[in-house]
Amino acid sequence: MLIFDRENWLNHRPWCWGVIAASVASTAWYVVYGLSGGSWSWPAGSSPPGFVFGAVAGLIMAFEMLLWPRKSLWRGLRIGRTKLWMTGHIWLGLLTVPLLLLHGSFRFNPSGSLLAVVLMWLMLLVALSGIFGVAMQNLIPRLMLERLPAETIASQISVVLEQYREEAERMVHATVGDSPLVSAGGVSGQPVVVERVRQVDVGRVQGRVVEAAVEVGYVPDSEPLLVFFNEMVHPYLRARPGSGGTLPLGSSRRASALFQGLAGRLRPDARPIVDRLADLCDQRRQFDLQARLHGWLHTWLGLHVAMSVALFVLMIAHIFLALKYV
Repeated sequence: MLIFDRENWLNHRPWCWGVIAASVASTAWYVVYGLSGGSWSWPAGSSPPGFVFGAVAGLIMAFEMLLWPRKSLWRGLRIGRTKLWMTGHIWLGLLTVPLLLLHGSFRFNPSGSLLAVVLMWLMLLVALSGIFGVAMQNLIPRLMLERLPAETIASQISVVLEQYREEAERMVHATVGDSPLVSAGGVSGQPVVVERVRQVDVGRVQGRVVEAAVEVGYVPDSEPLLVFFNEMVHPYLRARPGSGGTLPLGSSRRASALFQGLAGRLRPDARPIVDRLADLCDQRRQFDLQARLHGWLHTWLGLHVAMSVALFVLMIAHIFLALKYV
């Protein structure tokens, strides 16, 4: 991922000016050649400028397709820095737009070559999807930093939610008084500690870390807390990641009203448990947003890659047919 800001713009500026200069020079050559006969005539793809633009754009597209094996198959070979490859992928990809427009003489009418028209439209779609993807990769991380303080690894969301559910269940049952934890001192007035433990794997080192510890004691007349947990909190924390928005606690405004109503039906001693449950549900809502954002990124990437592969395959067919009928 490349971030476009004031600091990183210094690295992108030479590429930007290079693309602009190459586009202007290509357009100037195209216009001069088109006027060389005394009156304007659209240079064909087989003309000197058209052929050069098509050949250069084809080579760039071949380079663009090498990004995937560079990031996966050739990662251990360290063929250039990934950041440099991504920078070239973005800016050289943009350069193919004016080159292919000039190569195809801006013709989008299918009355001529249908394959050429399909290539022109597909090229524009690939370029637009690439621009959209760069914008998303710059906006979404900032959005997640601002709105998702509880962000975790996307693949671990289900695991973390299960830990939240178990923590909430232990707290509620200890507060109501029907949990084995009560025998440790809850009813007699001695609070018990409910911990949330997270598995941590760093390389080959594995361990367990206590993320949160809440003191819980028995509170009389807390049956509404158990009912609320069974009807609202438990289904919400057990729902599949990204699907909790349809449940009552999926709305922050409605959840706030529901938790306030619950607190009003309980003794003040139970308020910390209500607040902790509300916090767990708020973190669940953040995970839902994170799952949606990750879904958008992966959907965009799948479409961009699929269209890019189709464009590359059709380009090879176009080259073969053009050389065959020269």
